[in-house]
Amino acid sequence: MTRSVAVTGMAFAGSLGAGLDATWEALLGGGTAATTTTYGDGPFRGAGFAAVLSSDLPEVPAFERKRLRALSRESLLVSRVGALAWRDAGFDAGGAPAPADVGVALGTTTAGLDDYLRVLHDGVTHGPALVSPSSGPQASLNAVASELSVSAGAEGSIVTVTAGRCSGSHALAVGADQVLTGAAEAVLVAAVETLDPTAARVDRPGAGPFSAGRGAAVPGEAVVVLVLESHRRVRDRGARVLAEVSGWSTVRGDAGQDTAVRAALGALRGAGLDAAGIGLVCSSATGGTGVDGPEARALHELMGPSVPVFSPFGALGDCAGASGLVQLALTARALEAGLAPPTCGLTRWDPCLPRIGVAARAQRLRPAPALVLTTDARGQAAALVLRPPAAGSGA
Repeated sequence: MTRSVAVTGMAFAGSLGAGLDATWEALLGGGTAATTTTYGDGPFRGAGFAAVLSSDLPEVPAFERKRLRALSRESLLVSRVGALAWRDAGFDAGGAPAPADVGVALGTTTAGLDDYLRVLHDGVTHGPALVSPSSGPQASLNAVASELSVSAGAEGSIVTVTAGRCSGSHALAVGADQVLTGAAEAVLVAAVETLDPTAARVDRPGAGPFSAGRGAAVPGEAVVVLVLESHRRVRDRGARVLAEVSGWSTVRGDAGQDTAVRAALGALRGAGLDAAGIGLVCSSATGGTGVDGPEARALHELMGPSVPVFSPFGALGDCAGASGLVQLALTARALEAGLAPPTCGLTRWDPCLPRIGVAARAQRLRPAPALVLTTDARGQAAALVLRPPAAGSGA
C-alpha cells in the first residue's frame, strides 16, 4: 500500500526572486544569484560569495502579527511566507482546520544562530543590562517553528528538525506521517536557511554541479512553506492539489552513494514504483565537494543516463537545511510545465563521475513521477517521490 499526501499550499522565497514564479523563470533563463556580500556581526563579520534572499519579498502581514519587531529575521521570513502558503491553500477563505488540528514541522540548520551570537556578543561587550529581552527567545533552533505556530494559530504538534542538508526533507516526513496517522488535519511544513555567520567564506565560486573544476559550494538563503493535507480532507473541501508526495525516506549512513541509493529505494518502495517509473530527478548537487559524486554514482546505478536530472543549486547556492523543500517546490513546477530547467554552471562534465541525464539546457519531460534526492556530506540522505495532481483532483 502506497503512502501519499497532498500539497495544497506552497510559498517560496529565494535568492533569484520573491516567489516561485520569479525563481522558475530565472532558472529557465540560466540566471545565478551568487555575488559578493557582507554578512555576520562582530568577530564573525566578513565578506564572501553568497546567494542572498531577494530584497523584494512581498510585504504581506505575518498572519496580522503585531510583535514583528521582536522577531528574528528567520521567524519573520517564515511567518510571512507561511501566510502566503496558508492563503494559497485557500484557508483564508474558509475551510481551515480547527487550531488543535494544525501542526508545524520545520527544518533548519542555523536558524537562531545569528541571534544567539548577538546575545552573547552584546552581553560580553555591553553587559547583560543592555541585552534586549526580546532577543533571548529568538536565539534557538525551535524559535522559528514556535513563532509560525503562534502566527498561524496552530495548536497541534510543533517539531523542529535539524539533519544537515536533509532537514527540510525530514520535516516533510514528520508532517506527512502526522497527516496519515490522523495526528493533524493539516501541517505547515517549513524550511528556512540564512547565511551561517560562523561558516568559512567562499572567496571565489568554482564550477557548477557535476562539472570539472568544482570547489567550495556558494552558500544560499531560502525559505519554503508547504501545506500538507490528506486526500480525504482535500476531497471533502474540494481543494486544489498542487502535487502529491507519494513516498519518502530518510537514511543515515556514510557519506557515499550507498546511503543515497538506500534513501531513493526507500522512497520508491513507499510510492509503489521502481526506478523505471521515474521521469525526472531533482538532485541536490551544489558544485561543492562531498555531494555531487555520491549523487551522480547513486543515480547512475539506479537509472543510468536516460532520465533527465537537474539541480537548482548552481543558481541558488547551497540552501543547506532548506534544500529538500526548495527541490520539492521546483520539481512540482517542473512537473506542471513538463520541463526540466537547465543546471546552472554546468560546463565540462567531470570525467571522474559516471554519466547521468544532466544538461545545461531545458529538457522536455514525459508524463511520469519525479524523484527528489537530497544528500549531506556528513552521512544523511533523504528522498521523496512527487507526482503531479491526479486528473480531476480538487476543485
